[in-house]
Amino acid sequence: MEWYYADSGRQVGPVTERDVERLVKEGKITANTLVWKQGMTDWQQYAKVTHRSAGAAPRARGVMGVAGQSFCSQCGKSFPQDDMIRYGNAWVCAVCKPIFIQMLKEGVSLAGTMEYAGFWIRLGAKIIDWIILGVINVFVSGSLGFMMASSSDPYLSVTLALISNAFLFAFQVAYVTWFLGRFGATPGKMACRLKVVMPDGGRVSYPRALGRYFGEFLSGLTLLIGYFMAAFDDQKRTLHDRICNTRVVRN
Repeated sequence: MEWYYADSGRQVGPVTERDVERLVKEGKITANTLVWKQGMTDWQQYAKVTHRSAGAAPRARGVMGVAGQSFCSQCGKSFPQDDMIRYGNAWVCAVCKPIFIQMLKEGVSLAGTMEYAGFWIRLGAKIIDWIILGVINVFVSGSLGFMMASSSDPYLSVTLALISNAFLFAFQVAYVTWFLGRFGATPGKMACRLKVVMPDGGRVSYPRALGRYFGEFLSGLTLLIGYFMAAFDDQKRTLHDRICNTRVVRN
């Protein structure tokens, strides 16, 4: 089931049930945030959501989440924001505060915060993807090369070479776009437990994944400076991350 929610007067979505749970923990969706999903006839505060008869999604006209209460990222209970502390996008209640602060001191990765992936782990994921694509490249090129060698027609050889290059390029585009749009990570990133997300932690759409692939060309054309930007950015963003407004986080 996919949800929509209101954020600063904007309609955001669709997001999955899992995304909603994460957004609640991060404090992006509070008890008073207006939400809608299939089966509801109108927007309701998240804390008052009930299952109703199905209907078309109404347009969110100037809707904004009402400030007042948030869910604690540690215990999951709702409290007035005046009685809580905020760390990044996460809200913490007074009861959980001492344990939360102790976890911060110990460097524990906390729920409700995103741990951005650094330059070297991202490079390792990229190398794994290069190896996978390289194996496929060798297989396709070798198969067509055998056909070219067995043919005495020069025009056929040129045609096969063009077909090979076009196929490999299309496959690489589809490889990156499909995996990012479907899973949020290519096999290389999966192996390194990384994921490409939106600034709020939401999933990346297929069009954005496609745009991000071509955005990498700009990172490469700048003498690889676009890639090295990740080593100095506070959110570990490369040039193509900035262009497409994405983040790479540890999953």
